[in-house]
Amino acid sequence: MTAPSETVRTIRLRVDGDRDAQGPLTLGQANALQWISALTDDHFLGLVQWIFKVPAGTTLERACAALSALVRRYESLRTTYHDGPDGPVQRVARTVDLPIEIHQRPAQPDGTTLSRELIAQLRARPFDLSEDLPLRLAVAVEGDLVHAVVAVYSHMAADYVSMTVLGERFTGLLTGTVTDGDAPPHQPLDRADRERSPKGLRQADAALRYWSAILRRRPRCVLPRPTTGVEPSMTPTPRSADLHSSRAAAALDRITARTGASRAMAVLAALAAVLALRTGQRNVVLYSPAANRLGVPLRDYVGTVSQDGLISLDVDQPDYDSLVRHAGTALLRANRNSVFDAEALQRAHDRIAHERGMPMVRDGVFNNISGNAPPDLPTVATTETFIDWWTPTGFTNLLLFHLVRTEQALILELITGDNRYLPDAEMEALLLGTERVLAVAATGNVALDDLGALAGIDPIPRDGDWHFVDHSWIQLSEVNRVLQAALPGPARAFVTDEGPEGATVVAHLAAVAEITDPARAHLACLRRLVDSPTAITPHRYVLHRGAPADPADPQAWRELTVLAEGDGRAADAGSEAGT
Repeated sequence: MTAPSETVRTIRLRVDGDRDAQGPLTLGQANALQWISALTDDHFLGLVQWIFKVPAGTTLERACAALSALVRRYESLRTTYHDGPDGPVQRVARTVDLPIEIHQRPAQPDGTTLSRELIAQLRARPFDLSEDLPLRLAVAVEGDLVHAVVAVYSHMAADYVSMTVLGERFTGLLTGTVTDGDAPPHQPLDRADRERSPKGLRQADAALRYWSAILRRRPRCVLPRPTTGVEPSMTPTPRSADLHSSRAAAALDRITARTGASRAMAVLAALAAVLALRTGQRNVVLYSPAANRLGVPLRDYVGTVSQDGLISLDVDQPDYDSLVRHAGTALLRANRNSVFDAEALQRAHDRIAHERGMPMVRDGVFNNISGNAPPDLPTVATTETFIDWWTPTGFTNLLLFHLVRTEQALILELITGDNRYLPDAEMEALLLGTERVLAVAATGNVALDDLGALAGIDPIPRDGDWHFVDHSWIQLSEVNRVLQAALPGPARAFVTDEGPEGATVVAHLAAVAEITDPARAHLACLRRLVDSPTAITPHRYVLHRGAPADPADPQAWRELTVLAEGDGRAADAGSEAGT
């Protein structure tokens, strides 16, 4: 909507680059296209946005010249995407008409509100990746002086670091600290060629092996909590909580001085400790949008490089400082193995989910953006710890941590896609628990065995319904709920062989016309698991003719005739598992 005092016009600038070219997608582009294609047109995650820093006294002509220079220099901003005979291709146009919206608006003391209003207008319509330039620009002027410049990009054109590169270069062009005659950067078509070289293919294969090894031992759920009162028929509600803590930032000063580790690693170690103490699972696995810009050519690269890294944290460390060092090593390994063939990784996800009987969902995410904090981040106004609550849209992850800031005041955002399963009290406990761990660790290195008591973090209570199975805490009642929903006939799961290495889940069920063998039973159960984070499929299925009078009696099941039994893990059925 146009403000009453606003005049809007659109100018179009001819921008000439170096070449017309076409080629295959990079692995990062293919990964982004895969998940963007699954989103609705209005889903906010398909687009990213940036507020540029504008030096005082910048004229409209100079601002538009700087924006044109960005589009001329970076081919991803002149790229469209098309179907080719061997799959999707990227097509770079040498010459484009660059539209820029010009809004005549009075300058405001705090320009953030206006900038966000302009961004909302730019985001109001979807991109056609085969026709549109993958960016939109708006400039606010008063007279001939610019006081706000914003951009919205398709995630195909830029990730978060790319936006930082573009933002810094825009400001540098206006202040004269950089020139438009710099050597041309590494471009997405160059990267695609490099990824298809023998060395690039070896690295992608190594990443696939790394991921597969972790997926074979990751817990079913990053935060297994009792599901009492959580009905699958209820609509999940997203929820966000932002921790602001000067106390935690001061603690990080002392921790990093003692350990030599980065502030982000100290926070990651604290989060891992809190999750392990709450859950009793000593392996914490988190997905992380990767800092995979390894090597000089990628330092000022503009394109969607970011793919997930998979961080595997072994919390069986002797003390907090050891955990911090381990977190740094784990994150480095994750980043080095975050360039992969998305389709091959999807097949690995499906295969391992099928074999283990649990969906490989992206339920825990750690996203560190503290090194590239947005320029409109508010300044610290209080030394008191507080939590801001709000309701986001479009999130489905169970736990998504955004590390926004570590200096002055720690800003740690926690978003859940399911406030039914992760209520406000648990979200607050995770955030404040992280603050308390940092505060305790600031006083000196502390044994992890003592950390729970010192930081006041209590484990989740677990009654006899809970069993440790395949690296995971599960609820047998939830397994049986899945069986009842998935199988048309009577069925009951039992836990056997409990010991230090975990237990085995065996299901006894009545054979019916739809379910005549273990493979069909297994596939039916897999399809029902996604809404049950504390359930897995049975390891073994035993089919009988009929069911006992008391289905809860395991001995009564064993006395029945067995028609078929097995694990149901047919080698050719992995694609049914989902992720």
